[in-house]
Amino acid sequence: MSLTSLARTSSPLLGAYISFPSPFSAHLLSRLSFPWALIDMEHAPLSPATMTSLVHAIAAGSRNATLPLVRIPSHAVEWVKWALDSGAAGIVAPMVQCAEEAAALVRHARYPPEGWRSVGPFQAGGADVTGEGGVGAYLAKAGREDGVDLIVMIESVLGVENSGEIMRTKGVSGVFVGPVDLRASLGLPGSHGEEEVYMKALERVIRVGKEIGMPVGIFSTGGEALKAHVKMGFSFMLVTGDVMALTEGASAALRISMQIVNELKTSQ
Repeated sequence: MSLTSLARTSSPLLGAYISFPSPFSAHLLSRLSFPWALIDMEHAPLSPATMTSLVHAIAAGSRNATLPLVRIPSHAVEWVKWALDSGAAGIVAPMVQCAEEAAALVRHARYPPEGWRSVGPFQAGGADVTGEGGVGAYLAKAGREDGVDLIVMIESVLGVENSGEIMRTKGVSGVFVGPVDLRASLGLPGSHGEEEVYMKALERVIRVGKEIGMPVGIFSTGGEALKAHVKMGFSFMLVTGDVMALTEGASAALRISMQIVNELKTSQ
C-alpha cells in the first residue's frame, strides 16, 4: 500500500526525514515505528548509490513497515528513475509550480501508457530478475493506484495559485506543502505562523485536496504547528529527522547534565 492510499484511511501519518549518508542511522530510525520516512536528496548531498542503500536500510530495519520515500533534488528524469528503481515507495518532487511541471513528472515516474518510465527496477525488493513474479510482479504493483507514489511539493505563491491544476494532473497521487519556502515566497520568516496570508494559502491547498480526495502533507516543526496542521486536515506530516534528533537529543542531555553539575557545585 502506498503512503497516500494509507493516508486516506488512517491519518494523520507521522514521518521522519533522513539526510545523513548513513544506512545505520536510517536503520535505527526505521525501527521506531514511523509509518513513513523521507530520504532527502534535495538539501543533503546524497548520491544515488547512498540513497539506494538508505531505502534498503529502512526496509530491513522496519521489516517493510516503514514506507521509504525519496525527495529528489530536481525534476530531471535521471533522479526520478534512480529513486524509483531503488525500490522506494514513491518520490517527492520539490517546487512544482504549474500543471505542466506536474505532467512532466508523471511521464518520468509512470510506466506506459500513463507515462514513459523505463523498466529496470532490479534493486527494488521483489523485483528479482529470476524466479516467480520478479520484475513482472513489480510492474503490476507499480501500475496500481495504490502502488508507487508521485507526491508533488507546493511551496510557492505560484504553486498555491496553480494548486487546483497541479493536483488534478492525472498520475499525481499526493501533495506536500513546504512551509519554509512557502512562507519565504510570501515574504514571511520562519517555518510556522498564523499570518492571514499564510493561513489562506494552506487552506486553499487543503480545500482542493478535500474536493478531489487527495491527501495533503506538510512539515510540522514543533507541537504548535502539528496541532494547527491536524486541525486543518493535513493527512501526513514530517515531525522530526536525523538532524533534529541528534541536535535536540544532545542539547537536552547537555542541558540536564550541566544542571546536575551546577547543583552539585552549589551544594558543596
